[in-house]
Amino acid sequence: MSTAPSLLIDLAGVARLAGVQRPVASMWRSRFAAAPDPFPEPIADEGDRPRFDAEQIADWLARTGHGNNPEARADAAAAATPPDFSFSDASAVAELQALIALHAQIDALDELSPSEIAQAAADTDAHDQSLRREITAHVARGAPWLAFATGLIDAAYSPSAALRLVNRRHAASNRAAGSAGSLVADAIALVADATLALAGNNPTVMLDASDTELSSAIATALGDDVSIVLPSGVDSRRVRRQLLVDGHWVADAAERASRSVTVARVPSDRSEDVSAILQSVDEVSLSLRDSDAAVVVGPARALVDQLAPADERARADILRSGRVRGIARLSTGLVDSAVRESLALWILGEPKGEVPLAQRITAVADLTGAALTPATRADLISDLVAGMGGGRDLRAHSFRFASFVATASLQARSGSLVASVTRKPAATTEEAAELPALLDIAAEAVRADLAPIEIAPDQHDVPRAASVAELIRDGHVRRIQGTRLDPALLGSEGLVVVTASDLDEPASIGSARVDQLAFAGRHPSTQLTRPGDVIFRTSPTAAAWVDTDGSKIVAYPARVLRITTADPGGLVPEIVAADIAGAPAGPGVWKRWTLRRVAPRTIAPLRQAIADITTARRDLEDRAARLTDYAALIIAGATSGAVTMIDLDHAADAATTQ
Repeated sequence: MSTAPSLLIDLAGVARLAGVQRPVASMWRSRFAAAPDPFPEPIADEGDRPRFDAEQIADWLARTGHGNNPEARADAAAAATPPDFSFSDASAVAELQALIALHAQIDALDELSPSEIAQAAADTDAHDQSLRREITAHVARGAPWLAFATGLIDAAYSPSAALRLVNRRHAASNRAAGSAGSLVADAIALVADATLALAGNNPTVMLDASDTELSSAIATALGDDVSIVLPSGVDSRRVRRQLLVDGHWVADAAERASRSVTVARVPSDRSEDVSAILQSVDEVSLSLRDSDAAVVVGPARALVDQLAPADERARADILRSGRVRGIARLSTGLVDSAVRESLALWILGEPKGEVPLAQRITAVADLTGAALTPATRADLISDLVAGMGGGRDLRAHSFRFASFVATASLQARSGSLVASVTRKPAATTEEAAELPALLDIAAEAVRADLAPIEIAPDQHDVPRAASVAELIRDGHVRRIQGTRLDPALLGSEGLVVVTASDLDEPASIGSARVDQLAFAGRHPSTQLTRPGDVIFRTSPTAAAWVDTDGSKIVAYPARVLRITTADPGGLVPEIVAADIAGAPAGPGVWKRWTLRRVAPRTIAPLRQAIADITTARRDLEDRAARLTDYAALIIAGATSGAVTMIDLDHAADAATTQ
């Protein structure tokens, strides 16, 4: 008589267990169905989701050697679930988390009876702050998942890692979490860095956040010298369980020190709209004492971007408190369940010294599209925290990302709070004064490769940098959509096609072509490129290339910026392409790209100089490639014995001695 399997696994779980892509698991099922050692048959079918015995799958992977995980048998629990368990059930997940947390505190938990498990939970969590009620509910259920919890700990190698695994699988089963989903590692590191910068000496840190990974990272960064306080509630219980197994002590709220830093993640629930998000931030602001500070991370659509009138007034009320010291708009892709949503970071607190409300300023930065590397995080936090200082501190700080805005002017804004931030600041007067000398030095260094460009070291006015939207409005440039091409038209002859992926490697341009007559029949009104057109894309990264020849087809989603010949407004195609290459990425963000300009009389000689330098660089690259080939052939000849290398100096010395 067969027994029911203790763990079930679907094809996505098979792929996770084997360390392969999801389609590979499906291919195994079909390809090896009739093999001598066939892929196991499903034992349950939930619609289009067949489920298999996890032990049979692990044994099959181990026997056949398929996949990339030689420890499949030991890791099966990490990719499977009991038949009566679902990672989308929040109550069931809470019970499983509680079992793992209790297992970290009680040796040989799996050897206890259900009543002994309930008593162990009562002894461990006498005030029922983290796991007692969940364990009681699980015992009433019959304690069916204790073995599963033990298996997860063994597969993940520790209770802490097992809890993180459960959190990830719960989040993956609930992609509708939206803005309230888990933060990615870079965003977590940024918030932890900001908290650490504000913490100072022996404060209390209040983790008003439901993100367990964020809370654990902050607790780890702060170390043992900081008291951590959590609010009450279901989310707090989940965070307490993670901190418990990570070995972090949680203090009582009554132990709050004379100075505290609050960390708030908004929204805490996917049902919260912009109004609810702003209300939560307002409550954080009102809870701060004069010595306190706060870090708030949430959707840019609520904290930074343009709002409806009612929400705009609510945000202005928060700004009117004078506590908002720093504001930064961040990139997309920082929330697992809302990859197209941009985040924003707020720093709140009182400035040092007695600064009247009317004279307060706020550090404002726009990092849309910027990767949160360690250096970027450090410089951004340094800029924003500088807003906590007085006038002398601000003058002494060298700012990389932020500019300063009167806090009163932020209250009056009807649009984005970072609309005035210039991504690429112009050179300072001191830097501009040094440029002629630097140009002379650079010209001397390349004299052997290029005739130096003639320059006149005179100061003159140049048009200010402007956004693409402004330049289109003023008629200096046009945006032209790419053509949606049928892949069946592509061939090896005809008109050159430029795709968005070609912009990563412009040398590949020309490999894809379309027959001119076939293209004209399908797209009779489509314009070909003209010399000087800037072909660009907006995702996954911003990239651009200048078409110096023209007569090409641009395939959507790539597009074209065409500078108006009669009125270029100081735009130079090569400079436009360079500015786009470092610009933020994402849908619609191209309208905010800032493009530098030059004096009109400079356009022609500047373009000629750039063309000459490009030609010289290409010649040097060709020479370098020929030298590389020569070296490779010499090595091949010497190592194969086909040729003998002659030491001419040694031969000459030998001839002399004879």
